[in-house]
Amino acid sequence: MPRFIELVQTDAAGTRDPADLPVELPYHLAPRDILRCVEDLHQLLHDLNTQLDDKGYERLEELLDPAGFSGLMSRAVVDNIHRQSRALDRNEYHNGYPDLVPHGVYPQNKAQHGDRGGLEVKASRYDGSWQSHGPRAGWFCVVQFEIDDDEDKALKDREPTRIRAVMIAELTKDDWSWQPAKEDRIRSGTASVKVTGRYKLRAGAVWVDPDYEDEHQRLLSRAKLESWAESRDEAVLAYFTTHPDDEVKKQDVIDWLAAEHGLESDDIKGRVGTGITNLVKTGQVERVKPGVFQLTP
Repeated sequence: MPRFIELVQTDAAGTRDPADLPVELPYHLAPRDILRCVEDLHQLLHDLNTQLDDKGYERLEELLDPAGFSGLMSRAVVDNIHRQSRALDRNEYHNGYPDLVPHGVYPQNKAQHGDRGGLEVKASRYDGSWQSHGPRAGWFCVVQFEIDDDEDKALKDREPTRIRAVMIAELTKDDWSWQPAKEDRIRSGTASVKVTGRYKLRAGAVWVDPDYEDEHQRLLSRAKLESWAESRDEAVLAYFTTHPDDEVKKQDVIDWLAAEHGLESDDIKGRVGTGITNLVKTGQVERVKPGVFQLTP
């Protein structure tokens, strides 16, 4: 039997406790619903590839181009959540946004550009750089999967595609960057999730493959650090404004910020130093003597 049609066993141990999530899941969704969704995705890929192999076809991952395969996975997630949820319905408008709309909100559950809630679903083989057709505020579900595309292996020896993580978070428009379409190009503009959005999604992971947990935590920590770094100067200034009369050393600022934001002191040492330098240049902080700083009166 080809290796790629083996059924992936979904480990329930990867399911997060609701109390451990940063925010409550929307629309009465529960982690157990996401666990069932992952189980169904693994079963679907197993069933489809088994039938394709029986008929002499290539595996599904070869028959579809990358966008087509991701689209199939997204659609399967949408259908699964639609069947499980009493609060969300599949958006029946072709390519409408969001993929799942609140029950009873739109006539015939059709919304071209919905702005009354819902859940947008993205399936991707990548661990970041998730994209959309435009910067949008709302709830997003990212399903990260892994395809064995090792060209040194025969197709029949490749591992079955497996889900690595399912992440749900509420994003704002500021969590997206926007790349307009270039002149004379058919492709439309593209919105990409910024590091702030990646951090929210990683922090909102509802199910993570235990074999992928270490990598997920590494990516979560990196996104948290990079997200914090985007507002570094404001964070450093916040220290001085809460200690307006203190003459402090850089290490004092580092230790306070690390504790305040749940970061490692060594990871932010250089960034804090740069932040203090910037604040001195703008006159918001003054150097009272070598290595000692204070909020400018």
